Amino acid sequence: MPAALVVRAADRGDLTWILMAANGRPLARSAAAFRSSEALAAAWRELVAERAELSIRLARDGAGPDWWWSATLPVRGAAAVRGTRVPGTGVVVARSARGYLRPDQCRGGASGFVSALAGFARRTR
Repeated sequence: MPAALVVRAADRGDLTWILMAANGRPLARSAAAFRSSEALAAAWRELVAERAELSIRLARDGAGPDWWWSATLPVRGAAAVRGTRVPGTGVVVARSARGYLRPDQCRGGASGFVSALAGFARRTR
């Protein structure tokens, strides 16, 4: 269960979030910066509500040996209404907060992120 959702000011006064694990270690960070606290809160609520739709991708950092994960939500629109998914479409909403040495560790970090989102969903009921 996550301990905290930390909001930080980014460049130009925009806001980002970082999800901290119960042990104080960063789990995930927002992939985008938000212009207001209301926009950040709305995006966070959507992420928690739509967590079952997340697509997790693992990749290696081209500049180093680390593995990173990213979480994507599908693009909404006509294709989503019809229930079809176009491979490769979506919006990256979260990224791992740190790199991992092995892909299995990276996969575990992504799994911990999704579990943490479920914990936030239970809190808001």
